[in-house]
Amino acid sequence: MEVIVKPTRDLLEDYIGRNINNFLLPLKNFSVESINYYSLDEIKEIRKKYPNAHLFISMNKNILNHEIQDLQRVLKELEILNIRGIFYYDMAFLNLKKKMGLKIDLVWNQTYMVTNYKTCNYYYNRGVKYALLSKEITKDEMIEIKKNSQITPIVELISYPVVAYSKRKLVDHYYQNCSIKRKAFLDIREPKTKQEYHVMEDQNGVSFVMKKLMNGSRILRELLDCNMDYILLKEDFIEHDVFINCLENINFYLKNFHKMTGIEDKKWLCRQNELLGRNTNFFYRKTIYKVK
Repeated sequence: MEVIVKPTRDLLEDYIGRNINNFLLPLKNFSVESINYYSLDEIKEIRKKYPNAHLFISMNKNILNHEIQDLQRVLKELEILNIRGIFYYDMAFLNLKKKMGLKIDLVWNQTYMVTNYKTCNYYYNRGVKYALLSKEITKDEMIEIKKNSQITPIVELISYPVVAYSKRKLVDHYYQNCSIKRKAFLDIREPKTKQEYHVMEDQNGVSFVMKKLMNGSRILRELLDCNMDYILLKEDFIEHDVFINCLENINFYLKNFHKMTGIEDKKWLCRQNELLGRNTNFFYRKTIYKVK
């Protein structure tokens, strides 16, 4: 199993020095749902400085018609950089890869839609190598996808989960209507569940981020037992020191889990829970729709 880190700092030495070699970098103007973005020139500099790093690029926004030509130019430049894969949302990437004869690998990243192995196999047969599994399915459903799909799955294990996205400028409109000074983030509370969210806005739209850290450490051994390929850790909104400690704990577990006893397993999980909390999100909770 390999670890992919989505960092919030420009310097990657902190991670590379801890045996992390896979990074997810959101591309400015072509990515959403992040607190920081990298320009194409910055990605080129990172590739030059870290030639052996495996770079995944997030381009997970809907592509507008007037952006297609610019997207083609960017894809050509990324192809030269030997990028490991592109996290995509818009189906334009499938068509452009075929049309342009690109060899760059794609990661199916349609958030709530990546839920079953049959659709994963469909996209695999269309030339998609990876899939970022939905955060709204259980760990059993993730394991089922791994066992029954040819696609390479990626599990988002630790993050503050993005739960909704809108292209509307909701934050700007709020501050304009209230005639108050705009802040970088807006915090809200949903009145029925009392759940709190960060609301962050950029030129592409608004993301709603749950103010409750998702900690999937509890399922790590089961993911290892089924030979899950990748886990994704997102540093967004997590204190850097906490995130580094989490990385070191996970690296230790990946190296030693096969010789750890049940008691050692529980002690390791307790350390992770003390660091990150116990919110397992949907890993143990099925989503069931009922008709009233």
